[in-house]
Amino acid sequence: MELRTLDENFLPCGPTKLRPFDISWDRKYYETGKFTLQIAASDYDPAMAYVYSNDRPELGMVQQVRYTDDDSMVLISGFFAEHILNRRCVYPVMKQASTRVKFCADAVENYPVDGIDIVIDAYTDEGTSANRQETGGQLDDVCHTMLKAEEKAYRCYFDYETGKLHFQIYQGVDRTQSQGVNNFVVFSPAWRNMKKLIVTSDNSNYYNYFIAGGQGEGSERAYVVIDLSAGEPMRQKFLDMRDVEKDEGMTVEQYEAVLYAKAVERAASYVNIQNVEFDADTERSFRYLVDYDLGDKCDIIIDKLHLAFEARIIEILETWTKNVHKVTLVFGDKIPSPYEKVRLK
Repeated sequence: MELRTLDENFLPCGPTKLRPFDISWDRKYYETGKFTLQIAASDYDPAMAYVYSNDRPELGMVQQVRYTDDDSMVLISGFFAEHILNRRCVYPVMKQASTRVKFCADAVENYPVDGIDIVIDAYTDEGTSANRQETGGQLDDVCHTMLKAEEKAYRCYFDYETGKLHFQIYQGVDRTQSQGVNNFVVFSPAWRNMKKLIVTSDNSNYYNYFIAGGQGEGSERAYVVIDLSAGEPMRQKFLDMRDVEKDEGMTVEQYEAVLYAKAVERAASYVNIQNVEFDADTERSFRYLVDYDLGDKCDIIIDKLHLAFEARIIEILETWTKNVHKVTLVFGDKIPSPYEKVRLK
């Protein structure tokens, strides 16, 4: 992967071709990814603000620089450009009757990041239209959370030809055998395209029936129910959502619709986790970036565990060490850290 560094005005700086000794390029679908580069001190330029590659859609933000005189190396790291939206919160409150896709695109337009011009790409305005409301959340988190409810995501990519940063809403390709439009992709030990396989199932923080409480006191408080049990034993969770505002003149039905839409997004944090992680054999059967990419839905078959299911690629960790390229794929649901589990309770 060829890399080039840019200054804060997106103009080239530093070596024409960066020569890193080690690269970690951690691409994520439902959250912002990150990167790490190790370069010689002689290649470092203090003007470096971004790391660009024509081979990947991500643009790295230089946020941390660490130098050690033991080996005259500089370690550069940071989030990808989606994190730029973290500089802006959704305030004052945004209220809009629209799809989630349009809400996110309008939020990026209505709450611009200071000093950064972002071009919003054309998008397909699909999904359920409903009264929606957001206030106080960081813009990147709002977009990730809202789009995840529909298995969509967004990226901020840099167009080198025009010098512009773009905001793009997209959805990975369905490559399962249950569809007949795209080529199918199967990962399985039987296909010999999985190495160092780790399978995690975790229902310790799983709920399928939610009672969301909005504004109001006592018998006047608004409540909505989200029932995702679908015949399974019920696991109830109360969601305190007093932060969802009720406008003057809003009917009970209108407020409950806003509350319900927000509660559905909150409920997505309490899933029955199925997570599969492995090093992909990129030379056998299916080719990375040709046959599959981040966000694509593929078939997973693990005969030893009697598992067969469809799942999205939620993370691709690429590393280059001593010119050896390794690709680690993560499918399914993110495994929360102990802190994240406690925060959700």
